[in-house]
Amino acid sequence: MAAAHPLLSSDQYSCSLCKDVLKEPVTIPCGHSYCMCCLNDYWDQSDTEGVYSCPQCRKTFSVRPELNRNTVLTEIIENMKEVTADDTPSQSYAGPGDVPCDMCPGKKRKAAKTCWTCMMFYCGTHLQPHLEIPAFKRHKIDAVTVNLEEKLCGKHQKVLEIFCRTDKSCICLLCATTEHKSHDTVTPEQERAGRQKQLAKTKSEMKNRIEEKEKTLREMKEMVEKIQSSAENEVQNLEETFRSVLKSIGRLRSEVTEVIREYERREVTKAKEFIDRLEKEVEELKMRDTELAELSQTNDHIHFLKKFPSFGFPPGDGAAPKITVNNDFLPEMLRKDLSDLKKSLEEVRGWELVKNGIDDPGHSLQKLRSRNYLLKYACPLTLDPNTAHRCLCFPEDNRNVKFEITPSPYPDHPERFDHWSQVLCREALSGTCCYWEVEWAGKQFNIGVTYKGIGRKGTTQENVLGCNDKSWCLHYSNCRFYMWHKKKGTIISTPCSHRIGVYLDWPAGSLSFYSVSDTVTLLHRFNTSFTEPLYPGFWVGKDSSVTICPLNLSDQ
Repeated sequence: MAAAHPLLSSDQYSCSLCKDVLKEPVTIPCGHSYCMCCLNDYWDQSDTEGVYSCPQCRKTFSVRPELNRNTVLTEIIENMKEVTADDTPSQSYAGPGDVPCDMCPGKKRKAAKTCWTCMMFYCGTHLQPHLEIPAFKRHKIDAVTVNLEEKLCGKHQKVLEIFCRTDKSCICLLCATTEHKSHDTVTPEQERAGRQKQLAKTKSEMKNRIEEKEKTLREMKEMVEKIQSSAENEVQNLEETFRSVLKSIGRLRSEVTEVIREYERREVTKAKEFIDRLEKEVEELKMRDTELAELSQTNDHIHFLKKFPSFGFPPGDGAAPKITVNNDFLPEMLRKDLSDLKKSLEEVRGWELVKNGIDDPGHSLQKLRSRNYLLKYACPLTLDPNTAHRCLCFPEDNRNVKFEITPSPYPDHPERFDHWSQVLCREALSGTCCYWEVEWAGKQFNIGVTYKGIGRKGTTQENVLGCNDKSWCLHYSNCRFYMWHKKKGTIISTPCSHRIGVYLDWPAGSLSFYSVSDTVTLLHRFNTSFTEPLYPGFWVGKDSSVTICPLNLSDQ
């Protein structure tokens, strides 16, 4: 009997409530057995008071049966555990990631082996017949394979036992005798031995590549650290430079202020001394004036004649000296130096940090807010009548354009705008920096640039400057300024004069609009990558005009 114990399924000794081997087994009058704690919990949680039933057969008991440990059943379970521990591999129930035994009824144990003949998984208990019965010993037993279907021929559902070198695929014996009959075939073990060498070589190459990548990674990390360290040093040096400059300016301001205050103190002291002297003289004169008034009222002629000669003006009294205030608090040379310094600082205020170009990632300081700097890039522009809408006329020359209700008899031309009142310039701008200025008058206009491919015909709004991806412009209407590109408008809050400056840095992909008066004020800057030559252009509304201003070196 001991030899048969391993064949007994522990499901016979399982609690139907917890699905595990009985612990402290108890048997109720109907003959079914349960864990003592499981049955007590079941009856304690029962909704029917005073009535107790068997969880399996549902037989009821009016009095709660007394539960006593079934000693015989306890010994059987303990003996079975000992025999199983001695004669069979350690077993446990299959978890979520385990392969279950195909033979276990109810709760399944974890599979220990795969039989490729039966095409089934067996736990240690149910594998015993394959180990003891001679008929089963010819079966092919192997380790548990999770993906069993992976080792089966998709066509014949047979075990894959041969490798076809011709088709580079695993096949079954039936495939080898049919469609792969004339192919070069070997056992999987033979093919694996050859490929194992390739695998070792690949692993070696992979290791070398990993080492190279890790080396490069370390170098890149070191480079990042160096960049960060260098950048921090540069920032500190820059901060030190600006602190030094500001400190010097602050010191200079204090010293010049002290010069002015010293002059103030000196001149005020001299003036106060003179004021004190004048106040004393005024007081003495007032006293004499009082005495004279009293003398003039006396009736004693003898007293009058004796006193009168002594009432002359005090010695040294006469016309008050002139006091002059010197408004030049600073020496002429110092004032000139400070004036030159002021001009230099105002020039620095107009500097901007700009990108040098698309192919050059560097930056430079440029005086883009200085009109003198911008005028260095002045380029002459002329309007192209062949592109002008018929409601646009040129009253003076090809630099001035205005809107007229009566259309002009311009001849047909493929480049003429036939709906929108627009005109382009003849000049194509590319590869360099250009600057021009425009004066405007009226209620509506656009000042911008465009690629040559902008639409000329039809009523579509995409033909208007700034309403497509081919053009950029400054738009004015309803007393407001806007920047337009790709139909997207941005309101300009900066006050604008009637003269607009346009600076194009084609290599750097920069287009800037300025308000030009006594000062040059940046209104907006577009940053992009220009791919074609650009043509300056204008849209002119009713009762409006635009004039291209001539720019000469004398304007600087």
